[in-house]
Amino acid sequence: MKKILLLLLAVSSIALVSAQTPRFGIKAGINIANQNVKLTYMGMSADQNGDAIVGFHIGGVADIPLSPQFSFRPELLLSGKGSKFNGTDDDGNRTEAEIRPYYLEVPLNFVYRHTFPTQLQFFGGFGPSIGYGIFGKGKSGGASDDVFQDGGYKRFDFGFNVLAGLELESGLTFSINFTPGLANIYDGADVVAGASDIKFKNTNVGISIGYMFARKAQ
Repeated sequence: MKKILLLLLAVSSIALVSAQTPRFGIKAGINIANQNVKLTYMGMSADQNGDAIVGFHIGGVADIPLSPQFSFRPELLLSGKGSKFNGTDDDGNRTEAEIRPYYLEVPLNFVYRHTFPTQLQFFGGFGPSIGYGIFGKGKSGGASDDVFQDGGYKRFDFGFNVLAGLELESGLTFSINFTPGLANIYDGADVVAGASDIKFKNTNVGISIGYMFARKAQ
């Protein structure tokens, strides 16, 4: 993982050195977040998705041109993720747990854009996304606890981001992104007797509105 991060930093540095004048902007929107749990038990594996929850994201965007059609587009976001899980306790009573971790997230996207004669721009691209958990709560049965602690979630998250959107001539943007997590964020001991492995992974769909400064006609 250290080699991957160093490679990303090297690519980012090359983009900055070779770039034209960058543009900056802001964005905010809703997250439709969920988590997948994979349990390995007595040699067998089982997957379960939770129920999606609605959160939010807000932050800044940079657009660094690499050519007339391609750019490097890093973002710095506060992003809420998580899920709801339903089950039963030892007495057969229905239980529900809601988990809401919040991350500082840095998507590093490489983007293609096309400008129409009306100056409407389409953009789309992909790249890695790195997250660091800063706070969050898990709630179940009236009790609440921090999610980032020993026996809970790891703070580091890593995934792959795909995005597409439109930018108006005014600089107003509308976009959607999909970010499946690749890292296991679970840091706890196996809570099921006989389980040899438990993995939690984030997944998220974001719908955003934003504004990019210093739009130039093309």
